[in-house]
Amino acid sequence: MKKIIAFVILSISFHSCIKEQEGNGSKEDIYGKWNLVSMSGSRPNSATTGEAMSWQESYTFDKDSTFTKTRVDNAKSTTVSGTFSFKKETDGEYLILTHAKKTELIGSCMGNLQEIFYFSDKNTLSSTWKNCDGPGLEYKK
Repeated sequence: MKKIIAFVILSISFHSCIKEQEGNGSKEDIYGKWNLVSMSGSRPNSATTGEAMSWQESYTFDKDSTFTKTRVDNAKSTTVSGTFSFKKETDGEYLILTHAKKTELIGSCMGNLQEIFYFSDKNTLSSTWKNCDGPGLEYKK
């Protein structure tokens, strides 16, 4: 009986690991242009998309580990840049963007030069800014 229980637990663990890996993006998935597709507030059902969002925004990630961020707000376009890297934590892998200089375009809980993102699925990049009362921002390639 102990062997059967152990086998069932092992099978469930193995299956959930495979499923988790399928949903996550990878370092190779990051290259290219990602557009802001959804913005949400802290209230339920507060998500907006398309032209209804407060601003339009995109990131372009290059193979030399640099990025460009462009925001269009009230017909004014602002572009900033920096470098990116990946950091593995116990709860997953994060994309760390380090801006070249301080700017109002940095969406961060820490108030420093970094923005932190994660793959909520293979094709969606999500900002961690929402964890400290910032907007929930989601980007798609």
